[in-house]
Amino acid sequence: MKILFWNTHKNKQIDPFIIDLTEQYSCDIIILAEYTGNINGLCNQLSLLQMDFYLWQSPACDKIRIISKKCYRNQLMQDEKRYCIFGVETAYGKYILTALHLPCKMYFEHPDIEFYARRIRNDIEHVEEKLGHRNSFVVGDFNVNPFENACINADCFHALPDRREAGKGYRTVEGVSFTTFYNPMWNLFGDADGVSGTYFYNKNQIRLYQWNIYDQVILRPDLTECFVFDSLKIIDHMKGNSILNKNGKPDRKISDHLPIYFEIREEM
Repeated sequence: MKILFWNTHKNKQIDPFIIDLTEQYSCDIIILAEYTGNINGLCNQLSLLQMDFYLWQSPACDKIRIISKKCYRNQLMQDEKRYCIFGVETAYGKYILTALHLPCKMYFEHPDIEFYARRIRNDIEHVEEKLGHRNSFVVGDFNVNPFENACINADCFHALPDRREAGKGYRTVEGVSFTTFYNPMWNLFGDADGVSGTYFYNKNQIRLYQWNIYDQVILRPDLTECFVFDSLKIIDHMKGNSILNKNGKPDRKISDHLPIYFEIREEM
């Protein structure tokens, strides 16, 4: 299962870039935030290139659009303005995919984002109980870094950086048990290879990260054995062409965010 996520920054001219990425990475599922183009037109363009995609229906969620190859069957389990939860079935397995676009810190306070994190987490747990499995992953624009409260707090997503600790499945705090996610995005911090984040912000402030990893995937321990770690990347080039500006930052003429890509191995 090859998955692409991109916050497209309301760029109505972004379809050629999405198509190039889909061809380059042979994507199976494409998740888009802030997409304001013609999604059916995008699917038609992909079909002309022998890539048959269709739109997943989530009427209440206007922040996210998901398209996939037709072999990925989906069942909408929950959708709200900023997120949608789907049961996904393939020839090889069943999954729960949550796609989200959380509020921006420029307009909302951290407690607002944490409120959404708790709400989504609770909804995911209800869907897991209903569907009888925990092959869950969450992908999207979290608008916070992996180390910030909405991601790391036990009563929020509880997405831990250590695969072994997350693999225990839960952590107990003051007698209350909280289920865990694993967050592989921690592996992409730093500057060893490529860019250091998905979003760059530079203002005259005392505390400033500059590069942020707002665009993330987190997954339940049940899926870590199927997660292809070497596949996870922040994309800054496509078909040999950079999507960075001359200063090495996201080219806002394309998008202010960089896309992420990852694979989940489907057991045969």
